[in-house]
Amino acid sequence: MTVEARITDPSHGEHDTCTLEVPDECYCSSFVEGASEFAKEGHLDSTYASFLGFDVRRLQRDFGAYVDDLRDMGSASRVRQVGYRDCVFWLVDDGTYVGQSSIRPELGTPYLITYGGHIGYSIRPSHRQRGYGRRILQLTLERCREFGLERALVTCDEDNTPSRRIIEANGGDFESSMLMDDIAARAEGRAGERVRKLRYWFELPTA
Repeated sequence: MTVEARITDPSHGEHDTCTLEVPDECYCSSFVEGASEFAKEGHLDSTYASFLGFDVRRLQRDFGAYVDDLRDMGSASRVRQVGYRDCVFWLVDDGTYVGQSSIRPELGTPYLITYGGHIGYSIRPSHRQRGYGRRILQLTLERCREFGLERALVTCDEDNTPSRRIIEANGGDFESSMLMDDIAARAEGRAGERVRKLRYWFELPTA
C-alpha cells in the first residue's frame, strides 16, 4: 500500500525567524547551555555528544573538534563505512541554538529501515512546548529535498506523545506500528523495552 502525505505548514507565522543551520562554532555559547540542559535530563546524546566522546566540559574546551566531528557524520565516506550518512543541522532562533535535527538520506541498515527513519530531531529542554518542535520538523522536511528524497519516513516511540503530535501537525500519514526488539535502542540510546515504534510517511513534492 502506498502511503503519502504532503507537508503542511502548522506554524501560521510562528517562529518565522528560525533557520536550520549547519553546525558552526559561532553557536558555541548557546549550544553548550543547551547541552547542559540535556545532560541534566540524562539525554546528552540528543546532541550526539556522548556518541562522539564529548561531555559538557569537553564541549566547552574543544568545541571546534566537536563541530568537525558532527560535520564528518554527513560525509560520503560514512556511507562506505557504516551504510548511511547522518547530516546534522541546528535550529537557530535569533542567533541562539534551539535544537537539532538530522537527515539520513540512505536507510542503509535494518534498524533505520524499521525503526529509525530518515529524520531525527530534538529541542533543548528550556525551549520545549513553544512550537519549536513543529518548526524544526517542517524545516527539516523541506531540507530533505536537497538530498533527492521524494518521500521521508519519520518515526517516534508510541509513548512519546509530544513527538507524535509534532509529526501529525506537520501532515505525517500513519503507516503502521512496529514492536521494537529487546536489543533495539530507543531515542537517547534507551533500551527497546518492547515499546512500539510509530511509522509516518511524508511526500516531498518538488518546488
